[in-house]
Amino acid sequence: MAGACNLPRRCYRMLAPVPVKQSRAYSQPIRPDKQFYSFANLINGRLRHCAPFQQAINPSTKEALWDVPIATESDLNAATAAATEVFRTWSRTPWARRQDGLKKAKSILDSAKQDFAALLSWEGGKPIQFAALEVEQALAILDFHATHEPLEDRLIQDDDELRLTLRYAPMGTVAAICPWNFPLALAMSKVCAALLTGNCVIVKPSPFTPYSVLKFAELVKDLFPPGVLQTLNGDEKLGPLMCSHPDIQKISFTGSIATGKRIVASTASTLKRVTLELGGNSASIVCPDVDPAVVAPQIAMGAFFNSGQLCVASKRIYVHNDIYDEFLEAMVGTVRSWVVGETSDLQPGTMLGPVQNENQYNVVRGFFKDAEDNGYKFALGSPIDADASARSKSFLIRPAIIDNPPDESMIVRGEPFGPIVPVLRWDDEEEIIKRANDTNTGLGGAVWSADVDRAHAIAERIEAGTVWINGYERPLAQAYCAGQKESGLGGELGTEGLRGFCNAQTVHYYKTPVAGRRT
Repeated sequence: MAGACNLPRRCYRMLAPVPVKQSRAYSQPIRPDKQFYSFANLINGRLRHCAPFQQAINPSTKEALWDVPIATESDLNAATAAATEVFRTWSRTPWARRQDGLKKAKSILDSAKQDFAALLSWEGGKPIQFAALEVEQALAILDFHATHEPLEDRLIQDDDELRLTLRYAPMGTVAAICPWNFPLALAMSKVCAALLTGNCVIVKPSPFTPYSVLKFAELVKDLFPPGVLQTLNGDEKLGPLMCSHPDIQKISFTGSIATGKRIVASTASTLKRVTLELGGNSASIVCPDVDPAVVAPQIAMGAFFNSGQLCVASKRIYVHNDIYDEFLEAMVGTVRSWVVGETSDLQPGTMLGPVQNENQYNVVRGFFKDAEDNGYKFALGSPIDADASARSKSFLIRPAIIDNPPDESMIVRGEPFGPIVPVLRWDDEEEIIKRANDTNTGLGGAVWSADVDRAHAIAERIEAGTVWINGYERPLAQAYCAGQKESGLGGELGTEGLRGFCNAQTVHYYKTPVAGRRT
């Protein structure tokens, strides 16, 4: 989703900084032992620290973090060989035993959640309370899968002549290619589904945020047979090698539309199964019967959460003319009240941190420049803020709200994936549905109305895989998440997401006696 997963219930009404529940203040390092800050690939149950190395960058300081090895083609071959071998037994391991591994993994992560929150803050630029929320998301995903009932055979027909059933069998080796915006939670959605359904999984974290995923795999490696769960940090060569490798049966990818299209092309030679969760340009439609003072802060959270680096976030906010001015004032006031700043000190209270990496930082600044060049009105922020950030020691960009830009503008048509959002006017319901659907993406959307029937009627016409009614974007572990149009293929999470990691097999059992004649 190039996006977030299950948020804890206590965060559903999160409109202000959320303190992290802790007995002591965060400080670097959280753990006194240096071993926790040593990172390795995991191949066939063994950690590999070998060179070459790279370092990810702390977005709050632009300084290099810890060494992490770069996997080679021979590492990939070793990992796939190990997975192929152990799959013979792992695929036949009872469901309950697979769940037992996930339950124990949850316990290990839960016992180290402060340490993981710190890692996520340093590698991702998240304010510490939201890094802690990502750990909670990962725990919720582990819990959902660790308590899920086995996938039962579907009985299609059963009469005197024929019993027809549909069963679900594991595929083999899954390559999970993960994004940088929610590195731990989104990796967990792939790992849990793959392992629970009897597959082996090789996880490739984003080279921008490799640390939390590699450390999780290291800590839980002894819970699973060697080769069942493996991790390979790699450069730009590793992903294409995975996509074309003959011993990988499925690719699960979360990331950009452009990369997703390249993955589809590269998997064609082996006809791998592919799940793609790609970009979005989700619209929020705000009807005139809502209270702007109540709704605007929630939409602000949905639009700017994680500094806008959330695939399902509201990226176009359409507000009815009758309440437009009041709504815009309330939204601007909400965002202006937030603390924006660097996050390396791990102090709770900051709402928006830096953009995660330099590439995305430059993309976002491009949207600021385009708005300035075209004379669009900044209701909040300005191009000056973006220019000043370019001279800072971080990738911080202060949030901006663009007041009613044209529909054909870059900020409306594109996906900045950063802290800049357009708010637009509408009058006619038919027209606004058409405007909301006028995009090549279809990942998410939201409708806000006091008239529940009206809200549902509008939501049913939104061309998107997930729609929220009277709530900002909060994907749940139990809710299937899939994109329409160019936002993806297939989906993940929920029971339906588990089926996406299985091969379907239809069994025809004819009840006509076939026993031979007795002699």
